[in-house]
Amino acid sequence: MDKSIFILGGTAWINLLNTTYISNKQKIDILADSSKTLQWLEANDLLRDSDALALENKELLDSLIKELQSFRNFSKIIMSDLEQHGKLTPNTTNELIKLVEQVKVNLTIVPNHDKLVLAPVGTTTEDHVLFNIIDSIIHTLENTSVNRIRKCEHPECILYYVDTSKSGRRRWCSMELCGNRKKVAEFYARKKKKL
Repeated sequence: MDKSIFILGGTAWINLLNTTYISNKQKIDILADSSKTLQWLEANDLLRDSDALALENKELLDSLIKELQSFRNFSKIIMSDLEQHGKLTPNTTNELIKLVEQVKVNLTIVPNHDKLVLAPVGTTTEDHVLFNIIDSIIHTLENTSVNRIRKCEHPECILYYVDTSKSGRRRWCSMELCGNRKKVAEFYARKKKKL
């Protein structure tokens, strides 16, 4: 499995949305496998050192996976709002507010290069992961034009991404996964047509 799929979306909440994808015409769910879920959490930089240790507890990991599945469903609602309305509906905004109120965070000072940064951290592993996903939703909606949040144009792909290209013309979740597949298919279709 190509682990780059864990971060193709460009931000944690879209990467969470992309934890279901199509491979060889079969739907794959990363969150259905606890070891892949841990790899996904690490690839998205959602775990502190203490979190990795805490998640050795199967009950805690199973609880976090259920929360991630719920957040993934919520991410689908957000994406649907953006695709249909270009912004969040009042209902979705209210749900997001409720989620923020449930997550418990504390402020701490974190050394960042030669500076000190005031940073919120979750009081538990679950709070920490969920806070960072909520933060990625807010950060994306504040700093990214909605037309730069896209679904891959490959007809067999269900992945989303934030287009950070300079021209804003990115069409594929990944050139390696979908762009090349589409180009090769078009090439063979043209070649077949000539025969």
